[in-house]
Amino acid sequence: MIKQLGYIILVCLSISFSGFAQKDSLATVFLGQKEKAVLQQEQKDLNFQKFFFKALQQKAIGNFDKAITALEKCKNINDGDKAVYFELSKNYVELEKYEEAEAYIKKGLEKDTENLFMLQLLKEIYNKQSNFKEALEIQKIISERKPHSQLDLVILYIKNNQVDNARQLLIDLEKKGMLSANLLPFKKSLLEGTVLSPVANAASKPVEEQTIEELKFTYKSNKSFNVLKQLLLKLSAKKHFLALERYSNEAIELFPAQPLVYLMNAKALNQKKEYRNALEVLQMGLDYIVDDILLEANFYEQMSLSYKGMSQNIKASKFYNKAITLRQKKS
Repeated sequence: MIKQLGYIILVCLSISFSGFAQKDSLATVFLGQKEKAVLQQEQKDLNFQKFFFKALQQKAIGNFDKAITALEKCKNINDGDKAVYFELSKNYVELEKYEEAEAYIKKGLEKDTENLFMLQLLKEIYNKQSNFKEALEIQKIISERKPHSQLDLVILYIKNNQVDNARQLLIDLEKKGMLSANLLPFKKSLLEGTVLSPVANAASKPVEEQTIEELKFTYKSNKSFNVLKQLLLKLSAKKHFLALERYSNEAIELFPAQPLVYLMNAKALNQKKEYRNALEVLQMGLDYIVDDILLEANFYEQMSLSYKGMSQNIKASKFYNKAITLRQKKS
């Protein structure tokens, strides 16, 4: 009886130790996985910091394209970081690519709607695009939080031809004893009614001499092909491909018999790696070319890029050679 009792106790102890061993093994696996996840997150954080500081360094020495590349890597690691969107926007402003700058600063503001620095940058971008209406709305928000920024508000009222609002603002500031020295010249000219809209000069310049922002302003009231042509060519030269796509899409609707607008649209699409769409646009535009060898050569060059992007190297070489042959004929 005693032997049987001892045997039972021994079995029970064996089962208990086995259970403890299994639990200990599971705990070890769990802790190992947790430690691995922590290490992976730490590595991500280190990579993020490395690329972010690299972006700041590249921006400081004027390598804005390289800064953007580093920031894109940051975004791939953490696409919810508002500082990345802020820096991307600033770099695109330096490259005068205002469409991209606007898109990124708006993404940043989605993360932090009250961020004053990002609001100021968005206002600056709107100003550079001659979008004074939107710039005014942003400046109103800024001025509520920064009363000493009223000069910018006065200027934007003037740019929007809201002279009465500018005049009233100056009167209110004077009553409150907040009329700073830099606003006094505006007070005199406004009260005398001699203020002219600062954007009026753009339309008086020949379109060939206007900047991209001036051409955009001119185009709002003068949708002629000549204005649009100059705008497309300058957007292409500055590599503002998002804006180029938008304006060339509109151009195709307005001037469907002008081959240049198809070329500009395809150029933007090729840059976006939408090679098949670019090729379709180019094939449509070719039908409208009449006795313009250089324009035809440019079409073939873009077709070559489209085919190359689609890994159709034989066709890419064929159209590249066509472009070379036509240019040689012209020379």
